[in-house]
Amino acid sequence: MELTHEQRQEAAAREAADILQEKAPRTPAEQAAIAVLDERRWVLWHADDYSLGVIRLLSLRGLLRDVEHEKQQSAAEKFWSAHAERTRAADRTALGRLDALAEEAADRLDAGDDPADVAAWLRETRDAISQAREKASRADDG
Repeated sequence: MELTHEQRQEAAAREAADILQEKAPRTPAEQAAIAVLDERRWVLWHADDYSLGVIRLLSLRGLLRDVEHEKQQSAAEKFWSAHAERTRAADRTALGRLDALAEEAADRLDAGDDPADVAAWLRETRDAISQAREKASRADDG
């Protein structure tokens, strides 16, 4: 037997009442959510997507949390913070070594060493410094 339109509406209303339990006592989280929505209900009148509006209002008040996402975000922030510190340390070390390299190259040229030999040595040493810098900045990156 097929249900009439009125019977379908009544069934939907019963199902909605079972889900919403509007007369049941509210948990503190539910009370907080209701308070936020009541306080900013005017925002929802202007929302093109009512559901998104509800989600955003609750989220802005910190009532929606994704603990797993927060853990992943925290781990990523720790990783990038450590990576940035390693990179800065590697850069400082490389700059110091490059400064010393320039001084040594100047001393060698002043002493009369062949500029071609100094240039080759300078390139080789600079490349070694760059490789050491890269290795140091990538340490523990996984």
